Amino acid sequence: MSDGPARGDASLPLESVDAASLTGLLRRAGYAGAEVTGFTREPVAGTSHGGGDLHRYRLIVRSASGVPEQVPPAALVLKESRGIGSQSLDPDYPSREADCYRHDLFSGLGERLRVPRAFEVDVDAGAQRYWIWMEDLGDAFDVEWTPELLTQAVRDLAELHARWWGRGHELSRMAFLRQRAQAMYDGLWSERIARNCAAIEGHEHEREISRVFTNDRRRLLMRLSRAADIVYLKLDALPQTLLHHDVWLPNLGRVDGKTALIDWSYAGPGTPGADLSQTVALMIQVWGPDMDDEALLAALHSGLTSDWGLDVPYSDVLAGYELCFCLRPAHALGGPVLGGILSGKATMVGSDSLDERLAAADATLRRIERGVRRRASGGWAGHAMGGGLRSRLAYNFRIYA
Repeated sequence: MSDGPARGDASLPLESVDAASLTGLLRRAGYAGAEVTGFTREPVAGTSHGGGDLHRYRLIVRSASGVPEQVPPAALVLKESRGIGSQSLDPDYPSREADCYRHDLFSGLGERLRVPRAFEVDVDAGAQRYWIWMEDLGDAFDVEWTPELLTQAVRDLAELHARWWGRGHELSRMAFLRQRAQAMYDGLWSERIARNCAAIEGHEHEREISRVFTNDRRRLLMRLSRAADIVYLKLDALPQTLLHHDVWLPNLGRVDGKTALIDWSYAGPGTPGADLSQTVALMIQVWGPDMDDEALLAALHSGLTSDWGLDVPYSDVLAGYELCFCLRPAHALGGPVLGGILSGKATMVGSDSLDERLAAADATLRRIERGVRRRASGGWAGHAMGGGLRSRLAYNFRIYA
C-alpha cells in the first residue's frame, strides 16, 4: 500500500457510501473495468472491544475485464477505529492499524499467515476517526478452536516474526508503533491492584481467595504493578521483531489452510515469546488451568527455526515468554481479574464459577512466579548482567518480603 491508499482528511459517514464511491474505490484498487451497480450493507457479527464498528458491503459488480486475476471482490469490510476512553493513554491507538497498512508492514506475508488486504484508508484525523476498506475473509473467523488448532496458529505466526527479524532499528523509527507495550500501560492498574488486594481481607470468600492470593502473592502483584521498567531491561536484550500484542481467539481465523490475524491496534516491537504470554494468560481463563503452554512454545520455536530458518535458541523464546508474565498478565490478574473475583461479576472471558476462576488465577500466578525467578536470577546463556544491577533486581523482585 505504499502507493498511497489513504485519502487524507475526509469524513466518511456510512450514508455517504454509494455505488459511485464504491466503483471509484475498486478502480483505485486496480480493478479498472469494475462498476458497482448495487450493494447491501450489514453489521459484521461479533463484539468489537476496540471502539470501532465493522460493516460488510455485499457488491453487485459489473466488470469489463475477462482476466481472472482482475475479478473484483464480491464483498468488502469497512472497519472504523476511533479514540475511546479505555485507550486514552495511547494517543496513536485509533490510527495505528491504518498506519500499519499505510507503511506496508504486512507486505510479503501470506505463506502461512494471512492478514486481510486493505484496499484503501480514509482519515478524519481531527475527529480521531479512521476507516479501512479491507478484504472480506468470509467465515474465516467462525472457527471451533481446539488446542491443536491454536498450536498450529502459533507456529504460523512465526512468519510475522521472521519477516521483521533483525530489523529492530527500523521498527524503533516507526513512531506510530507501540514501544515497550507488553505491560499494556505502565502503572495503569497500580492503585486498583492495591485496592483489590486489600479488599480480600473481610470478604465473604476470604478463605477461598486467600488460598490462591496469599499475602506473599498480593505483595508480589503490587510490586510488579510498578516494576515494568526493570523487566524491560531484560526483555530488551532478547531478539526483537514485530509483535501483534493481542493474539487471542477473536482475532484469529483459518482460511485456505493458513492462519488469519486481524486487529493490529496494539502492534509494536518485542521478543517473540512475549506475545505468547498474553495468549496463554487469556486461554487459561477460557480453557482452564491445565493449558499446555509447552506445546505452544515448541510450536513457536519450530516455526522460527524449522519453517523460517532463524538461528534463535529455545531459551530465548522461553525467556521472553516467562518474563512477560510479570507484565500484562500480572497486571490484568491483580486488576480486572481479581476485581471480578471479588465482585462476583462476569468478566470478558472465562467461567463465572469462583472455584474455576481461582484455579485459573493460581495457574497464572505460578507462571508469574517463574517469570520473577527468571528476572531475579541474573541472566541466562548469552545475556550477562553486572553485579550491581543483579543485586538491585534481586532486591526488587524478592517474592517473599
